[in-house]
Amino acid sequence: MLSGAIVASVLAFSTGLSIGFLLAAAGGGTLILSIIVLRYLFGLTHAELFGTAAVLTFVLAVALFLMRREERRVAIRPALWFTGPGLLTMMVTKLMPHDLTTRLRLALIGLLLVTNTLLSLILSKFLVRSRRIHHKRLAMMGGGVGLLAGYFGGNGAFLALPSMLMSGLPQNVAVSSSTLTIASFAFTSAIPNMVRASIDWRVLIPFLLGSILGLLIMRMLFRFRNPSSRTRWMTTVIVIAAGLYLLQQNWFGLYTPSLALYDGIKGGLRNEFTN
Repeated sequence: MLSGAIVASVLAFSTGLSIGFLLAAAGGGTLILSIIVLRYLFGLTHAELFGTAAVLTFVLAVALFLMRREERRVAIRPALWFTGPGLLTMMVTKLMPHDLTTRLRLALIGLLLVTNTLLSLILSKFLVRSRRIHHKRLAMMGGGVGLLAGYFGGNGAFLALPSMLMSGLPQNVAVSSSTLTIASFAFTSAIPNMVRASIDWRVLIPFLLGSILGLLIMRMLFRFRNPSSRTRWMTTVIVIAAGLYLLQQNWFGLYTPSLALYDGIKGGLRNEFTN
């Protein structure tokens, strides 16, 4: 029993260390990979999975934001414009009745991973930058992302980066602002889970310690520089592969509701034309 707990702690610490290295090299977008590790390596169930992932995302996003000194001051104001309306719509959405199964949520997160990565890649290359930051557009985009975050939890906030890029933010500022936004959304999602004690602290604590150590080691060795094109492409491939894996593992979570909707529409039409 004790040896099993020690092995699990060592595994969580070493996995967190790898996530920390990846975070320092590629940025906050890779934070969402932690949910795959928690689900398929540690086997966390629905409540503990999303609660533990929310706390983990919050702490690491704050740590990453604090370590990026250059863009920190510039990033706070756009993050506030984006996050304020987003948190408001997120809370409104959470009040609406919705019951998503673990499989469906993971399938949608996989779809989100692929969409978010491709959008960020395309926008950073082809979107024409303007010197003016559109604060109203930031607020509107934040509200839209907040609606999604009400269903996805903190994971929906990962759409913040492409949304901020579309609002005219330079990429370096958008990366730091979106990190702060992700932290805010994750914290809001984590509070109910902390109240309900739906967090696996035995996995979370060594995972966090390893991740923060990985961040600090990378900072001491290499500082925080803009990632090279090779690093960006490697990260893009990893994240897209992770998203496709989530989709493949949980495909029936998307397929079953679609099939039920199709059967309902077909049955309604048949009833309409036969009576």
